[in-house]
Amino acid sequence: MISYLYLYLLYLIFALTPILFWMFFYFKKDLHPEPKRMILKVFFGGMLAACFVAVFEIAGLKIITGKSLLFVLLESFLLVALVEEFAKYLVVKIYVFPSPELDEPIDVMLYMVISALGFAALENILLFFAVEHPYTAGVAFSFALLRFFGAVFLHTLTSGVFGFFIALSLCSAKNKKMLYFIGFFIAIILHGFYNLAITELTGFWQYSIPAIIIIILAVFTTYGFIKLKKLKSICKISA
Repeated sequence: MISYLYLYLLYLIFALTPILFWMFFYFKKDLHPEPKRMILKVFFGGMLAACFVAVFEIAGLKIITGKSLLFVLLESFLLVALVEEFAKYLVVKIYVFPSPELDEPIDVMLYMVISALGFAALENILLFFAVEHPYTAGVAFSFALLRFFGAVFLHTLTSGVFGFFIALSLCSAKNKKMLYFIGFFIAIILHGFYNLAITELTGFWQYSIPAIIIIILAVFTTYGFIKLKKLKSICKISA
């Protein structure tokens, strides 16, 4: 019994450590730290969104069954990518947009990342504790490392890119809908191709394509943070 408690505690540590690391990493990019209350609200909102999405995806998988190309594409791009990206965005839409705390364009990007980290945290916990037979400590560590550089990072990056375009749209009423669409589309497409690669491909391409997608998103997100920092004094937030 004690050994099982030890393993489950280890699972929790491994599930949450990548989340804490990326949260610290992204917060360092904000010169004006956000209120802790709002951060926690969005983070736990992301976790709650992941609960609903998990139920929805399980139900959806019972409907979308088969191995034809159409079913695979529907699962990767619609059931997973579109639903998850929309759920993470919805948390920010509900909690952040009506709040006076939203006072800089970069805030949108940061809160999208926080929502994604909450989403990924619950996803990690579910994946660690859903196994029938307990992982060994070594396997748990390897899985956590894979999630750290893979799915957790992907969630923050796709939400970050979407958040960047949302921030731009708040500064440009004329192009608002177009910018929203571009950001959402990029997030879904790259998320979908990532899912497709890790689930349907094997060997070299199973790892190289997700790595390329992560690198592209990381470069774009870094650019986004730099650009939005420059907009802080000229953009009037109006969500």
